[in-house]
Formats: sequence, structure tokens, C-alpha cells
Amino acid sequence: MIEIRNLTHTYMKGSPIETDALDDVSLTIQEGEFISIVGHTGSGKSTLIQHINGILQPNGGSVLVDGYDMSVKKQMVEGRKRVGMVFQYPEYQLFEETVYKDVAFGPKNLKLTDEEINARVIDALTAVGLEPEFFIEKSPFELSGGEKRRVALAGILAMNPRYLVLDEPMAGLDPSGRRNILDLLNRIRLDYGTTIIMVSHSMDDIARVSDRIAVLYGGKLLTVDTPSNVFATLELDELGLELPHASRIAKALRAQGIDVPAGICRDDELVDYLLGRYSDD
Repeated sequence: MIEIRNLTHTYMKGSPIETDALDDVSLTIQEGEFISIVGHTGSGKSTLIQHINGILQPNGGSVLVDGYDMSVKKQMVEGRKRVGMVFQYPEYQLFEETVYKDVAFGPKNLKLTDEEINARVIDALTAVGLEPEFFIEKSPFELSGGEKRRVALAGILAMNPRYLVLDEPMAGLDPSGRRNILDLLNRIRLDYGTTIIMVSHSMDDIARVSDRIAVLYGGKLLTVDTPSNVFATLELDELGLELPHASRIAKALRAQGIDVPAGICRDDELVDYLLGRYSDD
């Protein structure tokens, strides 16, 4: 598991523009879960996830990845092997002349044998829904935007991470592309047991796939709970966030005197509830 204990991070510490990005944040992420991190711009989301693989170091507290302390250099090396990091617009990280070489770059740095590297590349491309035989010799720069993003993700998966951390993985995609990436992430979790940690502004996407949601505000962790409980109990508009479409519709129906449960946050849940309630009318 990942244990974040009393994590504090201050940018430009000691300067006139000192900024507290994280303030005493504690969070435990269980193996195999899909947890989303939400908050308005500047709430500390990106700062938090950059501590998970040691990109940033805490001013206070600690981050443990499977027991490895990410602020201790030798332990951080082992912890990083378990964490795959996918930044916004990961397709901008592609640089090799073929898809194969790009996906193989990480495994080569692990000094694996050619056979092991080849197996990882094939498995990773298959996992992201790209036929290896068709794509391995293609240039990454000839692919569509969605295909580039899948290749970039395959390059991370080829490192066999136990934890996959993603910062706005659906940024810039159309609704169809967003659904495809979400379905892909969920399938990776189910097929490989990979823990997914995702930052996103889209409450609809988050409601669809998350086991739990961690809500940040002003660098503090307000709550960690199921989507139903978060959307039913928090006044998200006061935090600079929107409710999912289904929650907004359910709220409007309740305002009209129609009894719709507050915990409904997905479109399919709302449709099923309304169909069940009025199917005999």
C-alpha cells in the first residue's frame, strides 16, 4: 500500500512568496483500488502525486510505497520501481523513431534481456488495445492523438508498475476518447491488479470509475470517501467543483418534490432508479 503520513510541502520556503501547497495530509491507498484526487486549481493535487514517486520531497511528514520511504534516497530507488507516473498530455513524451523503441525504453534501462524486453513491449501494447504486429514499426508521430496517448501509457505499463499515477489523463480528448481511456484504465486495474491514482477535474469521469475520492482544498485533505457519499454530503460548488450530471439532475428533481436518493452520481444509476420507480405507472 501507499501510506502518506502528515505530509507538508511549502514552495519557496523562507522567501516573500512562500506558499503552503500541502498541510498535514494523511492518506492510505490500498492495493488494487481506483482512487481519484480532486480539488480546485491550486488545491495541491499535482503536488501530492509528485511526492508519491519522489519527484518532490516533503518539508514534513513522509510517503511510504510498500514500506519504502520516498524521502530516503536508497529506498526511493526501490519505491520508484513500483510507481508509474503519467503526466498531462503524455504523448508529448514520445521521442523514439518507432513505437517499439519508445515502449522498450524503460525496460531497457532496467537492463532486462532482449527476450524480457520484447515480452513486456508486446504485453503493454496489447494491454492498451494496440495490435503489436500492426504498431511496433510505426513512427509514434504518425499516429492519431488517442493512439499516441495509448503508446505513452504502454511505455509506463512496460515497467510493470504496481501503482499507476495519472495527472488529468483525459485532458484534451473528446467524449469518446475520454470514455476509451477510462475503460482502458479500469481494465488495466481489473486484469493486472494495478492500483490507479487519478487526478481529474471531471466529476462525471470520477463518479464512473472511482472506488474512493480524496478531496483537497487549500492544501488540506477535507475527506476521503465513496463517490456516493462525497457527492451527497459535500457542497462542491463552495470548493470550486461541479457535481456530476446525474447528481445535478437528481438535485433538481428533489427540488421539484421528486424523491431521488442523494447518493446517486452516475447516469446509469439515475436511469435505473427512475425506470424502476416509474415502470409501473
